[in-house]
Amino acid sequence: MEYLNPVLLLILVAEVCLGICAWHSPQFLRRVAAHLLTRADVVDVSRLESERRMKVWLNEFGLAADLVSAKKQVRIHEFSGDEVKAS
Repeated sequence: MEYLNPVLLLILVAEVCLGICAWHSPQFLRRVAAHLLTRADVVDVSRLESERRMKVWLNEFGLAADLVSAKKQVRIHEFSGDEVKAS
């Protein structure tokens, strides 16, 4: 092994540590999973609250919300057979 990627080495060490902790105490793995899922929920709630706050201030200043939603508009492509449709 002439060259070992440090990121892969870090991931390997983290997996080994989590494996040892899970083998020693299965409840540890449950606590870690619950903690990470709670973090993900908090991030989602924060993003929704930011969007709600932006809408309130746009209405307060009398700005058109269409300008902001136009920036976020995503084009959806439908594939059917050999055709490509943009909606």
